[in-house]
Amino acid sequence: MMALPQDHTNGTSGIDPYPTAMVADNDLAVGRVVDTISHSKFWKDTAIFVLEDDSQAGVDHVDGHRAPLWVISPYAKRGAVTSTYYTQINVVKTIEQMLGAQLMNQIDRAAEPMRDLFTDTPDFTPYTSLPNRIPLDYGLKKPASAAAAKRADSGAQRPQVPAHMREIAAQWEAWSTIQAKATGGSHPVEDQGNPAQLNRITWYASTGWTKPYPGDSRVLAPNEVPGRDNPPQELGD
Repeated sequence: MMALPQDHTNGTSGIDPYPTAMVADNDLAVGRVVDTISHSKFWKDTAIFVLEDDSQAGVDHVDGHRAPLWVISPYAKRGAVTSTYYTQINVVKTIEQMLGAQLMNQIDRAAEPMRDLFTDTPDFTPYTSLPNRIPLDYGLKKPASAAAAKRADSGAQRPQVPAHMREIAAQWEAWSTIQAKATGGSHPVEDQGNPAQLNRITWYASTGWTKPYPGDSRVLAPNEVPGRDNPPQELGD
C-alpha cells in the first residue's frame, strides 16, 4: 500500500508549490509507479488499485460522495468505464479474493468483488509515463537551491492575481503560511487542515482567482468562510 498525499495541497504560501503543481506532482508519481511495475517481471501478475481516501468535496453532476477509482492490470478492461456502485470495501474484497486472503469481518464478507472491471483476455502492453506539463515548483517564491534553479521544470513562477483580488489573495497567502504543517506539502499531518477553507483556496488558486467557490456568491477571505472555526473532524475532509 502506498500513500501519495501531495494532492491534498497546501495553499498558496509560496513555501510549497501551488495546488495545481502539487496535483501534477501526485499524477506524475502515479504514472511513474505504473510505468515501473508494468515494465517489470511482476506485471503479468499485478493489479493496481488507485483511489482517494475520500472525495474531498469532489461534487459532480451525480453526487458529492463520488471519487475516482482506477484499476490498472493486464486483466483490467482497457478504456472501460463502469457505473456500478462500489465502495472501498469492494476494493478490499476484490484484493482479498485475488490474494486468497481470509475475510476480515462480516462487512467485507457481504461485499461484492468488482468482477465487471476485469477480463479473461490479458493485455500485457506496458505503460510509459508522461512528463509533467506543469512545473513542479510552480508557485514557489524562490527555488529551494541553486541546483533546483537549474532544473528543466524550475522557474518558480508566481501566478498572476487580478488587481482587484490581490488583497484577498494576500490574506489567503498568510493563512496558507500557518497551515504549512496541517495538510499536504513539505510537513504534512493528515486531516488537520480546515477543509472548508482548504477547498476554497485550492479552487481560487486553480481558477486564477476569477470564480467564486461553488455555492458562494463571491471569492471569500479566510475569515469569511462558513465553518472556518470548526475542527476538521466536524466538517470531514
